[in-house]
Amino acid sequence: MRNPRSSTVFTLLAVLALLAAVPLAAYTIVLKDGSTLAAKEKYKISGTRALITLQNGTQTFLDAKQIDVAKTEEVNQHDYGNAVVIDDTRANAAAAPPAAPRKRTLADLIETRKTAPRDVPEARRESRRGESGGSGGGAGRTKAGYVDFSTVARKPFAQLEVASDLQQFLHAQGIEEVEIYQGSEPDRPLVEITTNSEGAVFKALAVGANALLHIRDSHPKVAALDLLMTTPAKERAGQFVLTPQNAADLVAKNVEIAAFYLTNVQF
Repeated sequence: MRNPRSSTVFTLLAVLALLAAVPLAAYTIVLKDGSTLAAKEKYKISGTRALITLQNGTQTFLDAKQIDVAKTEEVNQHDYGNAVVIDDTRANAAAAPPAAPRKRTLADLIETRKTAPRDVPEARRESRRGESGGSGGGAGRTKAGYVDFSTVARKPFAQLEVASDLQQFLHAQGIEEVEIYQGSEPDRPLVEITTNSEGAVFKALAVGANALLHIRDSHPKVAALDLLMTTPAKERAGQFVLTPQNAADLVAKNVEIAAFYLTNVQF
């Protein structure tokens, strides 16, 4: 495996490769950090979130506050996406239009967020600092204020039957290098999986979602899974909190795994 430039670099490269095949946007969404998203149509607001339909039809969400509404409207007054504008005046037809500067894409956004923390409301930061349940109370924090699963105390999960069932299920799905610990909350197992490639990261994410839904059939008190993926050198490859809702969306393929990674990874 290549030596990563950062803890999530190989997964980000996989996402970049997937997104490179997306065609030009019919609608451009400008974010407040200056980056843009290529969308199939104008976003829709649902509560505090913006529902975005990507060019391939996949739907994902962003915090609506991240969108620069004024610039988005301005850009789309002149940006016709995949449409061809025909000027029938001979004078204009003879003149070649000047080359437009390259717009920042979602790939650029990924590169930016690789080093920049995701915004986390201050109230959430404070509540997390005061957590007393699980093993998260004495753990370190990520740049965005989440519990850093790599620093959670490695204690056996209190419900041994749950840990055993999880381990058997993951092994049956081809996930061999996995450990089960007590997670950041009493009702969350921490599943740590060693991944050695881009494909292994996405497989671990998909199998982890299936594992949560499987274990809740017999142990409904398991509220979520803390999922930590690391490289063989123990560098971070991404961490997630898998809930019944987002796990069901991923298993049902309501969202592409690359889009799920971008939306839910905890930096």
